[in-house]
Amino acid sequence: MPEHDEATVDDLNAPAPDFDVRAFARTAAGSHRDELDLTAYVDAPLTAGTLRSLAYLRDIERATMSHLRGILVTATHKDARVTAFLTTWAFEKFWIADALDAIIEAHNEGETVPETVIRTHGERTIRESIVANIIGVPMTAVHMAMGTVDEWLMQAAYARIAELEPQEELVRTLENIISVKARQLLFFEAQARYRLLHSSRARSLTRRRLRTTPWPIGAKAQPKSETDFFYSELFRTSPETVAMLDSRVDTLPGQADLRLIRKATS
Repeated sequence: MPEHDEATVDDLNAPAPDFDVRAFARTAAGSHRDELDLTAYVDAPLTAGTLRSLAYLRDIERATMSHLRGILVTATHKDARVTAFLTTWAFEKFWIADALDAIIEAHNEGETVPETVIRTHGERTIRESIVANIIGVPMTAVHMAMGTVDEWLMQAAYARIAELEPQEELVRTLENIISVKARQLLFFEAQARYRLLHSSRARSLTRRRLRTTPWPIGAKAQPKSETDFFYSELFRTSPETVAMLDSRVDTLPGQADLRLIRKATS
């Protein structure tokens, strides 16, 4: 397969050809609150560990806007199709966080549980945007691969919560969240695989970024104690899940043997 390291944005319109971004935007999943049966938690409340995991995931989902701001000051923003997808993706993640917030509130007599304040560093963001724009189009492959790995990890986290605490209403909600995220993954993964296959530079840049990114995306802004709990509660007790996730990363072109989740869990 020929290399396209100097490809323009127009050369890379082929990724995810069957994904209709306009339909995705039209049918974006908004508020889930009408679908939640919060009364189910009165007689079957969730454990403290599950609530702590949900609170962490809520904060990670809400951190998407900070991550998106960093993406949209790079060459990725020049691809209108990718930008439209990412905007809708962030919208859906906001409402996933809202649903998790509602579940947590139901266990705290309607009081809003404070979320982690997401802090961004303007100087770092500016520096990274300059570097990313110098790199150009290959950065889109980096962003699509990061989104792919993050969606794999997040879906696995929701599935593990449902496995550890199979409360009927919680499981139904988490399955709905996973289905929303599965549609997002269709775009991320197809984009990542295509762009990585077509550029050795993109493969090299992506490998470097995946290796140095704190997982999940947004963990860098979270207290280390909460990220440690996230991995201890959901993944250290399930080595097969960790192995499965790392094996998926191995299938991305040029990204084998990174062992991202094993390293994050250790």
